[in-house]
Amino acid sequence: MRKSPSKQSNTGASGDPAVPAGRGHPLRDWLIGTLGMMAAAPVIGLFTGFFLLFGGIFLGVAWQVAMKPLVDRHQYAPYTATTTGHIVESWAAIDFNPADLPAGKLYWDRVSKISRCAVVEYNAGDWGAPLRRAFCGMRLQFSDNFRLSDWAEAVQEGIPFTFLRDASGFEVQEVRMSRTTLDWISHHPPNDTFMMSKPPPTTALAALREQLDLPVDVAVLSWRHAVPDFPLRFDPKRPQEAMPTRVVEDSHEWYPVPAILALLLAVPGFWVWRMGVRFFFPGEPSALVLWTLTLLPLLALPWWGEMLPRLIARANHNWAMIASDMLDDVTRGTRLIASAPEDAEFARGERLLWHLDQGMYADTFGRIRYRKPEPAPKSADEVVAALRAQTVAQVRTFDSTQRAALFLRLREQYEANRQNVQLLFTTAAEDTLRDAGADAAAHKAARKFLMFGTNGIYYEDQLDKMEVAPAAASAAPG
Repeated sequence: MRKSPSKQSNTGASGDPAVPAGRGHPLRDWLIGTLGMMAAAPVIGLFTGFFLLFGGIFLGVAWQVAMKPLVDRHQYAPYTATTTGHIVESWAAIDFNPADLPAGKLYWDRVSKISRCAVVEYNAGDWGAPLRRAFCGMRLQFSDNFRLSDWAEAVQEGIPFTFLRDASGFEVQEVRMSRTTLDWISHHPPNDTFMMSKPPPTTALAALREQLDLPVDVAVLSWRHAVPDFPLRFDPKRPQEAMPTRVVEDSHEWYPVPAILALLLAVPGFWVWRMGVRFFFPGEPSALVLWTLTLLPLLALPWWGEMLPRLIARANHNWAMIASDMLDDVTRGTRLIASAPEDAEFARGERLLWHLDQGMYADTFGRIRYRKPEPAPKSADEVVAALRAQTVAQVRTFDSTQRAALFLRLREQYEANRQNVQLLFTTAAEDTLRDAGADAAAHKAARKFLMFGTNGIYYEDQLDKMEVAPAAASAAPG
């Protein structure tokens, strides 16, 4: 009889069970898959962030132009009562996250945002005690050349703002930040000290204090602009939720042509957004899960400026920073966050204040007791003229020793790149040269200040014609 073929043995040459064809080792497959995903993660994050960024920007524009005005119109329709409030607290909020800074870099200000916040007190009809409401406006990019005195005097266009004033009528500028930010800038050197004072500041905090210490600029701003009233509207049923009059009035406007164009832009924007979500979840989610993940984040469109960068940051940090900058530009004219005072941005944050008579120029500008004139100056030139006149009048009351020390210090500050206040003292120095009652030391200090502390606008022959011989000679400092 013929023997039937024997069945193939399921063992290898060594007698061990053979691994079935097409089936890998589970641990090896898991390691290969994990390492592959780790290697591809940066590329996946780059593509994901790109699609989420541009899809999110299109959707954000559509919301701002087409939908938000309709929501605002409905929300503010009951705001029929009017009142006028006044600012009782105000500050500039600096938002900085040290995690946004690449390792070893010090340019913290370039990755920071700044916005203005004001707490307004007002009376609302029959309500007994005054009410308070906080408003924080547009966010701007902070930088090492940012000046609070250059910023338009508004929380947002049409909504007034001012820092509180001191006895001289000068703004007391205030910055608030998180404890984390203050700790960081207190323990790190500045990124760049070019054109800063000599010796240069040793910490980023000291550099920030110097950056915003500009007495003449702040004085000009303060005396030219009176403390503004703050017009408000509110719903008589909910007076504690008052809003600036400009916001309520603007909510009555809705422009159909830009709205339609924005909605058309939202169509490709939505599909780009969906592609980004698909990249974000590289597995094989079901259609229901994918659509849920696509639509759910869109519920946050009213808070898109804060939410979208956080979402994109999970994919790619650089795209998230770009998204934040672009959304700040999109919402620059409309961003206004109203809240209870204690909930405002950094309401409980760390406070830095700039009193004009207590900073770098305390021993020069700070020695003069300025008072805002009446009527108030109408231009920057009129403010400077008024400041100079008050400076001359008070320096005349100084004795020769005090004058000599003052002009010597002004020259030292100029040579140390602290040059914001010298223009206020030139007339006082000229006045000293013409004063025969001032001694030789005061004359010499005034002369050297005019020659070497005023950007070279005085010459020796010019001063020779101006100066009269002092009544008494004495040793001159400097």
